[in-house]
Parts: sequence; C-alpha cells; structure tokens
Amino acid sequence: MKTSTLFRNIVLCAMLVFNISVCICQENISTTPWQQLIPSEKIPEDVLCRRSNNNLDIAFYKNRYYIAFRTAPTHFASKKSVLHILSSPDFKEWERETTVQLGTDVREPRFCVFNDTLRFFFFEAGASMFQFQPKHIWYLSCIGDKKWAQMVNTDLDGFVPWRIRTYNGQMLLSAYYGVNLYKAGHQGNLRLFTSVDGEHQFPISDSAQVTVSGAEEGEFIIDSSGTLFATVRLESEGALICKAEKNHLDKWTFIKSKHKYDSALMFLHDDEVYLVSRRNLDGEMDKAHPKRKPAFRKKYNLIRYSLTKKTTSLFKLNKNTLELTWIMDFPATGDNAFPGIVQVDEHKFILLNYTNDPKKGEKNWIRGQLGKTNIYWTTLEFID
Repeated sequence: MKTSTLFRNIVLCAMLVFNISVCICQENISTTPWQQLIPSEKIPEDVLCRRSNNNLDIAFYKNRYYIAFRTAPTHFASKKSVLHILSSPDFKEWERETTVQLGTDVREPRFCVFNDTLRFFFFEAGASMFQFQPKHIWYLSCIGDKKWAQMVNTDLDGFVPWRIRTYNGQMLLSAYYGVNLYKAGHQGNLRLFTSVDGEHQFPISDSAQVTVSGAEEGEFIIDSSGTLFATVRLESEGALICKAEKNHLDKWTFIKSKHKYDSALMFLHDDEVYLVSRRNLDGEMDKAHPKRKPAFRKKYNLIRYSLTKKTTSLFKLNKNTLELTWIMDFPATGDNAFPGIVQVDEHKFILLNYTNDPKKGEKNWIRGQLGKTNIYWTTLEFID
C-alpha cells in the first residue's frame, strides 16, 4: 500500500472514532466534536423546547454570545411556534434574554450588530402546516443587560428576510417576496434593502436584484474589495451564483447551477468566500424529463427532493468563475442546516447547525421534518 493511501486511511479511521472532521483536500480545516446545545442541561429550565428545534442564528455582542432559535412541534408552520433568545459569556452557562410567541408561526431569526445596538429580525407567518404565509417582518433591539425594546413592524409585509450584513456605514438586508411561493409563476422579487439607522429599510434600487421565477433565500457577503457574492435558491430548479461590483451592489450578474443550496450561509476567511448549506445526496435538483411541462417538472422535482436524503456541507467559492467546490460534509441527516456562525479569532469560528440525531441513522428530508431535531455546535478552524 502506498504511504499516501495508508496515511489517508489512518486519518479517516481517526475521524470516525473521534468524531472529528478533517478535509483531505487543498483546504486544511478541522472541526471539534459536535456537541448538542439545544435541548441540553446548559440552557435555562424555563426555556421550553419542543420536538423541532431548527431555524437559528448567532451573534457576539458586548462580550456575550447570543443565539436565537425556533422551537415547534414540527418543521412546518404552527401556532405553537416560539423564538427563544439566549446569551452566554462562554458557551457554558446560558441565560434566557427574551421569548417571542405570537400565536402564529415565527421563523428566520436574524441578528445584526449595528450602531452599537444588537438588532434581531424575524418574520411572522400563518399557522397552517400546509401553507407558506409570510405576513410581517418584525425586529427587536437590545443595548445589553437584557434591555430589549418592544417589537417594531418593518412594513415589509409579505417579504421573508434572509441575511443582514453591515457595509460602509449602512445595514443591508436581503429578502424575497414569499406570498404564493408554491404557485405557478411565483415572482420572488429578491431585493437588497438598505438602512442607515437600522430601523427604516429602503430598496437599494427601483428594480429587484433577481427577477428569476422562484428565486428565494438570497445569501450574500461582501469581501474587502467591496465586491458582493451571493447564492440564490431556485425552489424547483437549483440555484444562482451571483456577483455585484463595488460601485453597483444593486446590479447582480449570475450563473445558473443545477445544484440547490438550501439554508445558505456565507462567511469569509482570509478574504476567501465559503458557503455552508444543505446538500442533496441525490445530486442535481432538476431531474424531471426535459420534455415535460414546467408545472409537472416543478411538482416532480419538489416531491423527489422531499423523499431524498440530505446533509450539511462546506463549500468554497471561486470568485472568478463563480463555481462552488465541495470541501467536506458535517454530521447531519434528515432535516438539517440553517447554520449560524461567529468568528472567534483569525482562524477559528463557532458554527451551529440543526439536524435530526445523526447517531440514530439516516433519514430522508420529509421524515426528518416530521421528526425531532436538535441544535449542535462545533469549533471550525483553518490550520496553517
């Protein structure tokens, strides 16, 4: 056996024994063993966790970590849906900051530290598990010491928030119009909204950044040159990989991908762009026969997608070609992703993800959505 092959096999065995992920590629990346955070004994007793613990985000503000997560009977909309916000100085002992419960579904929690204030956005939906009914985007603000202001309606009714970034003295919010999402000809009207005070959002341009039918989940990030990179999910087709130049952040150009990047999260390391997202183990999204009518193709692809298995993966973006290269898979199965990340130092990040328990066997997506999901965390490190 060649020395390189022997070494690879030894490393792979160690990964299985110690639950450590190491990328055997040009990227030298490691993760510590994934630990279950929610539910666990580390969180306060008055924080009720139901079977489905999923949509999440994380931020670091005034020497404390803040996490938000949705808990509900299942992945699907429910009047019992709740958003909890917790905080901790060290990821060991957590305190409850506040809880959002409206009697309808609440999801897509998003933090943003802007103008020395921690802002928290989410959207209110309906209560029917068979419908996607976005109503309002709300936000709360905090100046520390558990001092949370009352909820404020952003007046972006029908829109679904996806990512919030700060750039050049402004706050940028990506959102898509989610009303009639699963009906034929749905127009996502995916836009960037800008704010200079964190309270009032205005479209960055008169026209939407993406007008392709079915466009959703506009994840974006801006590198040190001011160039914007983004991924956009196409519900039944795949994805768009996008780019916008520094002085024209409103003008997105893109290439199409046959792969679907659900729950996309981008982050920077050494000014390189990385993506964490759900990965379909069945491959490309659009596998319907090309001669079939568009309505049939959409239904076929969505049904097949629900019945196939998923995991959560790390990718690297080529800034020139806009191609995404798979780097590694994380321990995840069934219903998973909607990750959150915060940078600890130059090369370390805390990464959170939700999934059905990977130790209890693989599940397809729909089975996972109806089952129990937990939130796990790891420290991801780029090794020189």
